Amino acid sequence: MSTPDHQQPDFMMPPPGSQPSGEESTMEFAMKMFEIVKAGFVCMAMSVGSRAGLFEVMGRLEEPATCQEIADAAGMRVRYVREWVGAMATSGVIDVVDMEKETFFLPRHRIPVLLSQFRRSVTPFCQLADCFAQATGEVVKCFAKDGPTGVPYSTYSTLQDVMYLVRRSHHEDTLVDHFIPTIPGLKEKLESGIHVIDLGCGRGAPSLIMASRFPNSTFYGIDLDPKAMAAATKEAAAEDLSNTFFAAHDAAKLPADWSNKFEYVTAFDAIHDVAFPEEALQEVRRILKPGGLFSLVEIKGNSKISENVGNPFGPVMYSTSLLHCVPVSMHFKGKGLGTIWGKQSVCTMLQESGLRLLGVMDVPEVPEECHYLCQK
Repeated sequence: MSTPDHQQPDFMMPPPGSQPSGEESTMEFAMKMFEIVKAGFVCMAMSVGSRAGLFEVMGRLEEPATCQEIADAAGMRVRYVREWVGAMATSGVIDVVDMEKETFFLPRHRIPVLLSQFRRSVTPFCQLADCFAQATGEVVKCFAKDGPTGVPYSTYSTLQDVMYLVRRSHHEDTLVDHFIPTIPGLKEKLESGIHVIDLGCGRGAPSLIMASRFPNSTFYGIDLDPKAMAAATKEAAAEDLSNTFFAAHDAAKLPADWSNKFEYVTAFDAIHDVAFPEEALQEVRRILKPGGLFSLVEIKGNSKISENVGNPFGPVMYSTSLLHCVPVSMHFKGKGLGTIWGKQSVCTMLQESGLRLLGVMDVPEVPEECHYLCQK
């Protein structure tokens, strides 16, 4: 049913007797909320387009094209392509070039933001939101006091593949050329030959990248997910990397014979997911050789929610934490640290583990992350 131009839709009408809070009116808040809802819908459509390969098709087109021409280039059904194009054009992701002919184009400067192989592409994060959305029903159950404590990793069936997209392009651009040089002497040690392990490695992107650049060193990767370990092992074989080893292990309970084995340990955005992080950090100390280094990379933020208001990454990180990080940790009746457990909590836990904190640094090229460099 249509609404007269002079009349507000019911959902935007303030309830009787209500007054604006501060300088914000009910209408202004409603419009702000609508923008959030709209972005959520567009995010899902972008995820579909990314998974279907439509952004890649649009990126290859050198001239504006109709929906039929886009569908033909993609080898897809035009009816679905048309609706996707509609979502992308009305949200400003792609441009309408000729309104009469209805031709569309993806400007060249937008390609690195939309194609998943580029480091700063947003589309893997759209797929990540899509993955988390599949678990919302299970997460809702966890709120009840008599409900499940958490959600198993298996619920997030596409997570490892999506995270590999995120991590591979990111680490290829930054890990060796920007991150490692911030640690004095590490590059030289890697070139000479040391033992390195990455905790919570997923499909092994950091280990694979370092193994290809530092053939004299040996790289281990561990994760709870056996399928991720199998995928990492397969990828290592495909890249002919004989200096990598992947195995399914709990970071809080590593093999007994790994004591004093590694010169360098890494954990990229992983410890906050671990059910028992204190035990995991104690294991880091145990497996490090005397003088060995540990790089803990976590989301930048404070331990108090109120101090993260205004953090541009806060909404994404807290939502990620709600939909994935806390539930998978709590599934094991664990700590449930969450994505933004905060600098204060991180430093306290590192100190209690017996590791010596050498410094807290920004991560080059990644403003939302923080690097805690420690030594045994």
